[in-house]
Amino acid sequence: MSARPSGYQKFKDEEAFVSNRQEKAVDVSAGALGKGAGAADFPIDQIPPNFELAELHREAWNVGTTKLSKRQKRNLQKHQKTVSNSNENELIGKICDCCARQVPNHLLSIGCNNRDYSFLGAGMPLYFEYIKSCILMLLIIFVTSGDYNIITNMAFGKSCKVLDKEHQGQDIDEKQFCQLSWATQTSLANKRSGDQFIDLQQMLNLISMVTLILLFQYFRKEQRAFDAEIDSQTQYASDFSILLKNIPTDPTGLQNGDFDEDLKTFMEQYVQTYPKLPEIVDYEQDRKQYQIQQKKPVTDLKRVVSVNLCYNLDEQYQLEQSKQQKIVQKQKILSTLYGQGKEPQSSDVLNDPSLAAVEQEILAIENKLEELEKRFIDGKDVKNYFLGQAFVTFQWENDAQSILSEHKLSKFQRLIGKKSKLIYRGVPLIVEEPPEPTDVFWENLHISTKSKILRRLFGYTITAIILAICGGLIYWLSAIQAESAEEQAEAIKKGDLSPNLKVKFIAQVASISIIIINTLLAMIIKNVSQFERFSTQTGYNISLASKSSLAQFINTAVITFAISTWVTKNIYGAGGLVYNQSYVFVLNAIIPAVVSFIDAGTVTKWVFQYLEKKKGNKSVKTQKQLHELYERPAFDISVAYATILKNMYVVAFYASVIPLALIITCFALLLHYWVEKLNISKRRSIKYNYSSQMSIEMIEQLELVLPIYCGTNLWWEYAFLGSISTEAIIGICLGVGNAILPMHEINELIFPLQSEIDEHLPIQEAEEGFLTDYCRENPATAETARQQYKARVEKHKQQKQSMDKMFGDA
Repeated sequence: MSARPSGYQKFKDEEAFVSNRQEKAVDVSAGALGKGAGAADFPIDQIPPNFELAELHREAWNVGTTKLSKRQKRNLQKHQKTVSNSNENELIGKICDCCARQVPNHLLSIGCNNRDYSFLGAGMPLYFEYIKSCILMLLIIFVTSGDYNIITNMAFGKSCKVLDKEHQGQDIDEKQFCQLSWATQTSLANKRSGDQFIDLQQMLNLISMVTLILLFQYFRKEQRAFDAEIDSQTQYASDFSILLKNIPTDPTGLQNGDFDEDLKTFMEQYVQTYPKLPEIVDYEQDRKQYQIQQKKPVTDLKRVVSVNLCYNLDEQYQLEQSKQQKIVQKQKILSTLYGQGKEPQSSDVLNDPSLAAVEQEILAIENKLEELEKRFIDGKDVKNYFLGQAFVTFQWENDAQSILSEHKLSKFQRLIGKKSKLIYRGVPLIVEEPPEPTDVFWENLHISTKSKILRRLFGYTITAIILAICGGLIYWLSAIQAESAEEQAEAIKKGDLSPNLKVKFIAQVASISIIIINTLLAMIIKNVSQFERFSTQTGYNISLASKSSLAQFINTAVITFAISTWVTKNIYGAGGLVYNQSYVFVLNAIIPAVVSFIDAGTVTKWVFQYLEKKKGNKSVKTQKQLHELYERPAFDISVAYATILKNMYVVAFYASVIPLALIITCFALLLHYWVEKLNISKRRSIKYNYSSQMSIEMIEQLELVLPIYCGTNLWWEYAFLGSISTEAIIGICLGVGNAILPMHEINELIFPLQSEIDEHLPIQEAEEGFLTDYCRENPATAETARQQYKARVEKHKQQKQSMDKMFGDA
C-alpha cells in the first residue's frame, strides 16, 4: 500500500463505521426537507416556517461528534443493538442548510469521559477538570486544617452557651452572647477563648497554604499536558490558519484590485519557501496517480486554501436591522389577516396591498444585502470596509505552524518596536495565532482600542454602583435583624426564653436575597460586558467571569462581613455574621443546583414550541425565529466559571471561622459538576469552541483564593485573640507572592512540554471533523460559504471513496 498521512486510515475506518450504521441517513441531503438539494439560498425569513427544518436545526446543534474517537466507537458498538430508530436517529448525518452543521452521529452522555468534549475545544474538557481541581483543593484544606478546626470547635469549644434558665432575667448583650446552635457550635467562635487551639490552628493553616501552592503548580502542569494531548488528537480550523494584521488597506497596486486574491497569491508564493514533509509528498503522489488513472488534469494542491478578510460590518447590520423591522410589520399584517379568518396562501392574503408593499420593501433590502455580500466575497471595491486583518487558511497544518514559529512576536517584542520579517507590499505584517472561528466577534473588530478602554471603564463604574445598591439592601436586612435580636434580649431580661423565630426567618430571607441579588448581578454584568465590545468570545468570557465572580464575592462575603464587623458589630450573636453566613452556605449549595436541574429555560421553550407547532401554517414566525425557538438554551461557560469562582472565594474568606463551609461547598461543586454534565448532554447547545486560554486565566483567578484565605486567617486570629502569629504573617506573604508572580511562565520553565503534530491530513479531510470554519462564521461571507461547504464535503467524499478503491483501502 502506498504511504499515506498517518491519520488517513483511521479517518477512513471511522467514516466507514458511521456509514454502515446510518447509511440511509447519511445519503439523504438536508435539502430534501426544504427547497431541495443544492438550493442557492436558505429561506431564513420565509413565513410560514418549515417545522421539519427547525427540528433538523435543533438536532444539528446537539452536543456530539460527527467523527468518532476510538473510545466512542467501542461504546457505540457495545450498545448498537439497543439503539432506537427514533426520528432523531433518522436525522443523523444530514446537514442543516442555515448553519451548515451536520447532525452528530454520537451524542455525549452524562457519564462520558471529559476528554470526549475535546471536539468543542480544549477549554471544554478543561472546564470539568477545573471543577474537579476545586473540589480537590477544598478537600486538602479540610484534611490539613479544616477537620482539626471542626473537631476542636465542637469537642473543646466552650464559648457558646445554650440559652437556659440560668440566663433568665439577666441583662445580656445580644451581640456578644454566642447562643449555641448548629451554626455556632462548629464555628471558630465556639473556641475563641482557646488560645492553645488557635495557635496550632494557624500552623495547620500555613501547612494548607504551602500544600495549595504546590497543588497549583500540579494543576498547571496537568492543564498544559491535557491541552497538549487534546491538541495532538483533535484538529480545529485554527490549527490550519494564521491571523494577519496591519495589512495595507489602500487598493493601489493590487492585482485586479482584489484584496483577498492578491494576499492569497503572496502567501502561496511565500509558503513555497518551506520544504514539504515526506508524509505530505507521499500523499500528493497518491493523488496524482489517482488523477492520471481517472484521466483527469493533473493539478497540484494549493498550499493556501483561503483568505478570509475582516470587514466593518456596520452597514450590513443596519440593513439587517431595517429588514427585521419590515418583517415585524409583515408579521403584524399576517396576524391581523389570520385573525379575520383568512387562510394562509389564500388570494385574500396573497393579494393584500399592504402585505405586498412590505414584501417589496423587504426584497429591496435583501438585494442591497446580496450586493454587499458579493463585494465582500469578491474582495474588490471594499476599501471603505476592509479592516487590514485576514484569516489565512493553509492546506497543511505544518505550513501554518511554521509561519507562526518564525514570524509570531510576543506583545513585549512588539512593544519595544520589533517588527515581523514577513513583508507584504512594503509593510511588515503582524502574525498571530488565530482564535477559533466561533470565538471571533466579527461585528466588534472595527472598534478602536481607545473606545474599548472607555467602554470598560464605564462598565466598571456601573458595576461599582450596582454593588453599592446591593450593599444598601443587605444593610437594611441586617438592621431589621439587629432590631429582632434586641427584642430577644429584652424578652430574656423579662424571663421569656422562647426562641425568636423572626431572627431565623430574616437570616433565611437574607440568604435567599443574596442568592437572588447574585443572579440579578450576573445578568446586569453580562449586559455591561456586552457593551464593552470585545473582539473575541474568550476575551468576553474572561472579563465576564472575572467581574461577575468578584462582584458576587463582594456581595456575598465582603459586604456582609463589613456590615457585621463595623456597623452592626455582631459577629457571633443572634442574627450575627456566623449565623447568617452559615445559612448562605447551605442555601447556596442547594438552590442554584435545584434551579439548574429544573431548567426553567428548557421547559419554557418546550411549551412555546408546542404552542407554535399547533398554529401550523398560520404561524407568523420566520424560519430564523423558529430555529431560535427550537434551539436548546446555549451553554454559557463564563457564567459557570463565575459561579465556581464565587463559591471558592467565599469559602476561602470564611473557611477559618466557619470550617463546615468547606464540606458544604464541596457538596455544592459536586452537584454543580453533575448537573452541568446532565444539561450539556441533554438540554444545551454549545455554539463556541472554547480555547484553553479561558481555563488558564481561570486558574490565575483561582489563585486569589490563597491571599483571601491567609488574609482572613490573620484577621480572625486578631479579632478573637487580639494578636497576630508569625505563621499568619508568613501565610500572607506566601499567598500574595503566589498571586503576583507569573506562575504560569514559571510552570512552563519547571515542566517544559512539547506539542507535535502527529497527523498530517489535508484540510479537505480534516474539515469534516471541524465544527465550522472562518468563511462559514464571518457574516460577510457566511451565506455563500455554507452552501459551498455542503457541495465541497459531498465532492470530497466521492473522490475519497474512489481513491480508496484505487489503492485497495475500500
